[in-house]
Amino acid sequence: MEKGNLLVQIGLSSRIRRLLPGLLATALSLNLIIGQATPALAQERAPQPPRVESSVTRASALPLLPITANLPRPLNKPPLPFAEPLVGPVIKRAPMSDIENRTTAFIPTAEDLARLTPIEMPDEDRWIRVDLSEQVTIVYENGRAIRGFVISSGLPRTPTVKGEFRIKLKVRAQTMSGGSGAYYYNLPNVQWVQYFYSEYAFHGTYWHSDFGMPKSRGCINMTNADAKWLFDWAGPVWDGKTTWFRSSSQNPGTLVIVHE
Repeated sequence: MEKGNLLVQIGLSSRIRRLLPGLLATALSLNLIIGQATPALAQERAPQPPRVESSVTRASALPLLPITANLPRPLNKPPLPFAEPLVGPVIKRAPMSDIENRTTAFIPTAEDLARLTPIEMPDEDRWIRVDLSEQVTIVYENGRAIRGFVISSGLPRTPTVKGEFRIKLKVRAQTMSGGSGAYYYNLPNVQWVQYFYSEYAFHGTYWHSDFGMPKSRGCINMTNADAKWLFDWAGPVWDGKTTWFRSSSQNPGTLVIVHE
């Protein structure tokens, strides 16, 4: 019986050996067929919805690279035309970036004066005229207009006061603040201030360059260089040290006429 079982096992082994090459070939063929069919099956599948990524996920996935911007470089600025405001027939302009030296000053011509609103000329050796309609200040000395400035007066909701006044108080520089809510302002280092009525004054301006149109809360805005020229020219003559310098009978303030 054991001998018979052994013969059966030997016979099966020989058959398996004969069939083995064919089985291997069949397996390889099936592998190739399945491999070629897989892409086609993938294409036939329904498209998957895109994955939603949060901004945090995207940010964390981005490489940390230095930020660069290929912006055009500004042209080199030309040299300043002068070191301080000039007095005379030739008045040069400085670029907006040079706050201390930019000026709107001009020597008034007969044509310039003809555009001003006619007023009665005062009997004064020195006086200052502010024409609100033309947005200019004209300086008179000995009956002649010697210098003019383009200014910015008060806006419609905060107009510049009109009338005849005298400069009553000078201060070299101060902080100006006021208003409330959206109209609140706080401006440090406002220079060359000359008060002629209440809180109305001539003073330097560094926060805008829109001279020639109303822009202020009532004061007469000028460039710093123009305000300094007027500060030095007009009375009372400052002693160079007193912070709040007031006019007096011995050192009177210059007449100021403000009109439309």
